[in-house]
Amino acid sequence: MVADNDADALELLEVDLRLEGHDVVGSATGGMEAIALCEALRPDVLVVDLRMPPGPDGLTVASELKSQPDLRVVLYTNYRSVAVQERAHSLGVTYLLKGDLRSLRAAVGGPGGA
Repeated sequence: MVADNDADALELLEVDLRLEGHDVVGSATGGMEAIALCEALRPDVLVVDLRMPPGPDGLTVASELKSQPDLRVVLYTNYRSVAVQERAHSLGVTYLLKGDLRSLRAAVGGPGGA
């Protein structure tokens, strides 16, 4: 599952993950939609952007989804921030900077995980 308010970034994520053999079961352009889809679809992994105005950001989404213990969350963002990185770590979220597709692929894991 992928979530990003930027349509181009969302499409790139979907295409790249599918080419790597992953099933992208859903995509969202906002935080509330990401939460609802994760609750309905129960994906293994959520790749989520940090800022997705006007709704909740990616870390809030991760916090709201803590009730899904098998869900791995990857925060994939342009924002370089120690505070964001520390908050992500405290939530058990993997923090990656956008553009590093190799690290994203490693964080998502084996085929079928997205």
